[in-house]
Amino acid sequence: MSRNSQTGDGGSVHLRKLGPGTLAGRTDEYPGEAGPGSIGVVVGRDESAREQLEALLDAARTLRPRLRAEQADTEERGVYSPEMHQAFLKAGFFRVLLPKSLGGFELGVEAFYQVITEVARGCPSSAWCLCLAAGHTLPLASYWPEEAQREIFGEHGYLVSPMSSNAQQDVVVTREEQNGVRGLRISGTWRYCSGSPYSTHFMASFVLPPEGDGEPTAHCAVVPRSSYVVLEDWGAIVGMRGSGSQSIRVENAFVPDHHVVESTWMSSLSGDTVGSRLHGNSIYGGPFMAFAEGEIAAIAAGMGLAAIDEYEQIITTSKAPWSDGGLRRCDHPVWQGKFGTALALVDSAVAMSARGGQMYEEFARRSVAGLEPFSAERVLRLNNLYLIAENQVCEAITMMMHSAGSRHSVSSSRILRYFRDMLTVQTITDQLDLFAVATTQEHLAADGG
Repeated sequence: MSRNSQTGDGGSVHLRKLGPGTLAGRTDEYPGEAGPGSIGVVVGRDESAREQLEALLDAARTLRPRLRAEQADTEERGVYSPEMHQAFLKAGFFRVLLPKSLGGFELGVEAFYQVITEVARGCPSSAWCLCLAAGHTLPLASYWPEEAQREIFGEHGYLVSPMSSNAQQDVVVTREEQNGVRGLRISGTWRYCSGSPYSTHFMASFVLPPEGDGEPTAHCAVVPRSSYVVLEDWGAIVGMRGSGSQSIRVENAFVPDHHVVESTWMSSLSGDTVGSRLHGNSIYGGPFMAFAEGEIAAIAAGMGLAAIDEYEQIITTSKAPWSDGGLRRCDHPVWQGKFGTALALVDSAVAMSARGGQMYEEFARRSVAGLEPFSAERVLRLNNLYLIAENQVCEAITMMMHSAGSRHSVSSSRILRYFRDMLTVQTITDQLDLFAVATTQEHLAADGG
């Protein structure tokens, strides 16, 4: 049986004209509002964790129409609304990665990615702002000492914190003692601090000058909200205008030593960590770099689903050019093919995002157990998987944008907004071209090549 000419039941493959409504035959007032169901289903969890994650995903889906309705306003103000922030807090999105001992759900990386994908299906900018503030719960719970975790998480019962290593030249860090407490006095400006408008803290990365004859070392300090200002310098960019990625100016902040850690956890780890020991869970034992790009891939996956939803609305409510009898685009094999191809590319990205989260958790488990390190090569390969997922979404959205018709190139068009958002993701400097080289070098070095 040829797979090109037969269906699974032996019948011939043929195209059919669809009835009123959507590609699935629904009769929604706005055909693309619900869209095709996601393949990002909940798997491999006990009943309690499954119910908890399903509730979080349902909460994100419930917010989808509201997120979409507010997209233009979100772009205009540069961040989602205060009311939406309260909705995110109420839904528990900031507690997905928070340890149970500190009042969180402790559902892990895969679950966090899935929640972010659902939020991004409503508004990619809002998901970016949420994700890159809530996601830093994981490194804080993994690498900072218990005293710092209890103080920082305990202040609000959750963490809303951007992290940035994009420091300007004005950063000044000096060692100091205040009221018998040793720490650092920090001033400076950091750019691209996504999630800053509603932040409770800021995780500032910097290079600390050596004491004596030592070498400079990379560190990260958790700065409280009272010690920095959020600058109004975001929005003049082609996409992700509502991501709340302002600069942060830290002004003469004193940070105690236990709120500062050396950044030895970025690209590889071996053995247990402060967090894996403290919380008894190996998800707090992985390198940050193996998690960070996964956040972007999860957002991209949701963005792709959002574009699919919009494209479905477009092709079911517009006529195919150069066709007889007023044939709708969704009844024409060209647009059916584009829809199906785009769906396959985005579905793959959704699956890759979730699978990446599973792999992070398993690699961390093996490292914490002493079976094998969470090596730099493994980190890079996982990072690159996420970049491939993003590239696939970019390909899908570009194809849909090209075939949507010129009337969807107006500034208010949703699919144009998703195209602009994806273009912005693709202009970030940490792209596959760079990491593929690093991966090859790391692999050959590990093999002694």
